[in-house]
Amino acid sequence: MRAVAVVSVLIYHLRMPSPDSYILPGGFLGVDVFFVLSGFLITSIVAKEIAASGRIDFSGFYLRRARRILPPLFLVLFASIPVAYAVLLPSEMQSFANSLWAALGFYSNFFWYFELGEYGSQSGLLQPFLHTWSLAIEEQFYLVWPILLLLLMRFARNRIVLVTVGLLVASLALAQLSTFWRGDFSFFSTASRAWELLAGAVLALSTRDFRAMADKSILLRYAPSLGLAAVIVSMVFLKVESPYHPGLATIPTILGTCMMIAFANPRDPATRLMAAGPSVWIGKLSYSLYLWHFPIFAFGRLYFIEPADWIDWTVWIALTFALSWLGYRLVEKPLRFKLATKPFLTLLASATVLAIALPFGLKQIDMDKAPMAARLAPIYGANDYDNQRLDRESWEVIDAVPGGTIGKTEAHSPSPNELGGLWFSPDARLKVLVVGNSHGKDMFNALYLNRERFEGVEFARFGLGGHFGADQVAQLVASPNYKAANVIAIAPLWAGVAERHLEVIRQFLADGKQVVLIDNTAKFDQPSQLPILDYEARLTGEMPDTDEFNRRAFKVQEANVAQENREIAELGRRAGVPVYSRYRLVCDDALGSCSQLTPAGKKTVYDYGHWTVDGARLFGERAADAGWFSEFLSAGDSAD
Repeated sequence: MRAVAVVSVLIYHLRMPSPDSYILPGGFLGVDVFFVLSGFLITSIVAKEIAASGRIDFSGFYLRRARRILPPLFLVLFASIPVAYAVLLPSEMQSFANSLWAALGFYSNFFWYFELGEYGSQSGLLQPFLHTWSLAIEEQFYLVWPILLLLLMRFARNRIVLVTVGLLVASLALAQLSTFWRGDFSFFSTASRAWELLAGAVLALSTRDFRAMADKSILLRYAPSLGLAAVIVSMVFLKVESPYHPGLATIPTILGTCMMIAFANPRDPATRLMAAGPSVWIGKLSYSLYLWHFPIFAFGRLYFIEPADWIDWTVWIALTFALSWLGYRLVEKPLRFKLATKPFLTLLASATVLAIALPFGLKQIDMDKAPMAARLAPIYGANDYDNQRLDRESWEVIDAVPGGTIGKTEAHSPSPNELGGLWFSPDARLKVLVVGNSHGKDMFNALYLNRERFEGVEFARFGLGGHFGADQVAQLVASPNYKAANVIAIAPLWAGVAERHLEVIRQFLADGKQVVLIDNTAKFDQPSQLPILDYEARLTGEMPDTDEFNRRAFKVQEANVAQENREIAELGRRAGVPVYSRYRLVCDDALGSCSQLTPAGKKTVYDYGHWTVDGARLFGERAADAGWFSEFLSAGDSAD
């Protein structure tokens, strides 16, 4: 059964494309199978210990867990450190160092929830230790469950299965509610996953002889095959973004796994398949396979410029099995049993690992001198090869504004200073409040960095999601900057125009504000995990010619921008407000050119379309040259 679980996870993380999406899009459910197996096995062991002695040797229990979990984990973490130093960029190394500590401390689930939830975060497929979130959930669960199990067996022995089922149902309900509320949080939440471990625990605690029941019923005799079919069907059709996982949509996988455990018998085809030599061999390696595969896949995607293909996938799988087998033979199997009589060595090994990992955890490694940086620096010259660093710098522009501190967590919502601070001075002739998401931040940067070109105009920013939620609009209207502003410049990345947008614009107009809409910027297709400029520079080993590359960039625009901007223009017509073209600041259709490089050869975007500081400075100059906001100044002067 471990073989079924780990193979499905490996296939899922390869992300081999299919006509609809990827092969085995629900392969992530292999982790859920692991949770049921873990709950069954650990509960069986602990329950037998309590039944025999009336107590739990907690030190023995956790030392056994340490011997089982830590040696292979330490091996993979150690092996990953030199590879990370050779492959990662400075900003990637910061995340790697933090994730290293999260893996060692078994709080990876919380770490990755916040890390991946940050706007513009790097893809999870490029994070070598992302998969350790499931280990963290297991260890957190086993900090509580043995104690609770001991109490139940002492004070509610006759109702222990009933109580455990009650806990399972409560966790399942909580999982579904939190999945509806915040699916990303629910995915990494121990509370949302506890019911899967408890499902295995219920089986372990049940007094029923399930195999005897299978002998008496033809239907139950083939229950493992039906259970395996339920698991496989779920893996084929369920997708990770489902609003019912973890929750109701996970039930077939959990029930199917329980059926395979409970009714296993030699006459069932699925039981025979999972008892066959290859399945048992993969099952024995499953923990090592799980640990090794994700760093191998992530480093492979980080190092190679081209998207992964069949050659890469074959090499990654072969390397995963080879290192897993070596790790199992040389580390996992011998240390698991040799350390059983020497608990001191377990503690000593753990302390040694922490001491070696410390420099990385404290970020004392100069990554600008690392191999990848040394290779890229001559190619990029005055440009920064680290797009995450460019991203971070774009958020720091607002820090120069009095009271303007902001962070990426406020990409789609207002910061405390935007809610309660007043950024405008009393003597400004025109006060323009730029509202929008991360692209609104880019627009604010462009205007603020060129503020000397907009004489008499001051700019402030307010984080607002593209759907103009009622709560956020209410916060905006109540903010000091809104009350002081003359002009509200609406500049999100428009995800589509709706009646809600027209309603809000009319509210602003009714409040006596002038309103201007700013259409969408150009967006560009990315051939791999890299933006097109970085892709070409690393592929060819040199920065491209500015004019020639900008003409090529024009040809790889996302096609939907033109239609989106037509919808925004129509919205402006209906509302009776002007529309400024952010797109034309970037692209000149007549010349067939989009400025991904400034005339000085500096990068203007750091991903599909967000502006670097250099890009914002260039596009702000063009906005000034186009006379943005001059009509509002003229109207104010006439009124005076």
